[in-house]
Amino acid sequence: MRSILWRIQALAGVWVLALSTYVIAAPPEKPAAAPTYHCVGFDEPIRNDMNVAKGRVLPLRAKLAKDRGGFADESVIKAAPKVRVFFIPESGSEVERTDQIDTRDYGKGTSFVWDAEAHWKFDLGTLKFTDPGRYRAVLLPGDETEYRVDPTCQVSFVLR
Repeated sequence: MRSILWRIQALAGVWVLALSTYVIAAPPEKPAAAPTYHCVGFDEPIRNDMNVAKGRVLPLRAKLAKDRGGFADESVIKAAPKVRVFFIPESGSEVERTDQIDTRDYGKGTSFVWDAEAHWKFDLGTLKFTDPGRYRAVLLPGDETEYRVDPTCQVSFVLR
């Protein structure tokens, strides 16, 4: 939008009529809300409360369902989902143990990878977990400004 402003100024004793033009910009548009995907998984053989021997690999497999059908793959999601792992002591608060993940064949750092079977995959190795007991692994968005996951996929397991 353009506006015109007339001003009268006194310059060195001479009155001057000045014409000024300025532009008023429209307010910035709000970015579109990040889409929300629904996690479907984790697939078999993963199940809650399973006993796991230290060193075993847990094959986490999930799909991120769109509201109107279909799934979000690597062509839709640029920041791959991530995994976070928490140790759940018998008393006290959960303690994050993501830094103790032993990544195996599928996974890149703490990120899931996409495969041709239409799954987000992460092979969660348990060898580096220092404490026996209950753990919880959860799938989270790789970038919360790009997308959300609700509900998420998670599994609890007991490390022996």
